[in-house]
Amino acid sequence: MRKTTRATLLLFPLSVWPLGLGAQERTATPPVTDDEIVATFSIVARDPATGELGVAVQSRAFRAGAIVSYAKAGVGAVATQAAANQTYGPRGLELLELALSPDEVVEHLTGSDPGRDRRQLAVIDAQGRVRAYTGSGTSAWAGHIEGENYSVQGNILAGEAVVQAMAAAFESSRGALALRLMDALDAGEAAGGDARGKQAGGVLVVKPIGDSGRTTDRWVDVRVDDHAEPFKELRRLVNMSVSRIHASEARSLAAQGRFSEAIEKQREAIAIVPDEDQMIYGLARLYARAGDSANAVATLRDAIERNARWRELAASQTDFDGIRDDPEFQRLIGG
Repeated sequence: MRKTTRATLLLFPLSVWPLGLGAQERTATPPVTDDEIVATFSIVARDPATGELGVAVQSRAFRAGAIVSYAKAGVGAVATQAAANQTYGPRGLELLELALSPDEVVEHLTGSDPGRDRRQLAVIDAQGRVRAYTGSGTSAWAGHIEGENYSVQGNILAGEAVVQAMAAAFESSRGALALRLMDALDAGEAAGGDARGKQAGGVLVVKPIGDSGRTTDRWVDVRVDDHAEPFKELRRLVNMSVSRIHASEARSLAAQGRFSEAIEKQREAIAIVPDEDQMIYGLARLYARAGDSANAVATLRDAIERNARWRELAASQTDFDGIRDDPEFQRLIGG
């Protein structure tokens, strides 16, 4: 069930505000402040199946991803924007770790902040409970929607349709959390996005390390700080990150001798980045280790056509030892 909240604001023409800052007060000249002004739209979310928590953001503000996004595996995620109070991020996570609910965290952070009317904030915990806050002094359109396992919010947007589209996209999407977060951002932009345009963004996804062998809870952590097409670039980086996670899982499965599962996982990686020759070469290696000569050679041929350097590597790599006597393999590598 969704809960929509919008700030009650006076509307001013966007032309009266400096493009790089955006209005946060109801006067023609905003006061000088040390706060980062991040007029933006964002989403905080949780995947209950994997335990992943994430934040995604897009803005016509330089390095928005570095300012807005905070998350810790097993704890929660925080988005702080508008006249962004960057203490909200680390402090919010600390309070969640002390077992405060998102309602209590938002009340604590904003209640003691004299600038709260100019803030926008969203908090989600590891249980999927959410609470968002849009200060009465944020600039139109500003508001948020709280849903099951997510919250979407924004300020200086083209209209309420932006957050409505984000909510619908997230609810209907499937797959890795990072891809679903990106779907929400794309939907928000298609509905009008930031009223001033686009410049920067970021996607952060954390997950408990468990027995993955990783040394960080940051499974996806990509940013575009300044770009003419931040959505395209951010999508490219997210796709690369998620495909690499699938490839890592494929290698782990292969190490256990579970080659059919490893091959399927590698194919999932390639489906996300179909032109990535290294992923295709990785699939050829898995086919070879599984003893599937025909698919190994066909896939290796595809990789070599995209990048001729794979021929030399395949000639010496032990993964291909099981098919090295295959005539088609020998012809392919020039043996």
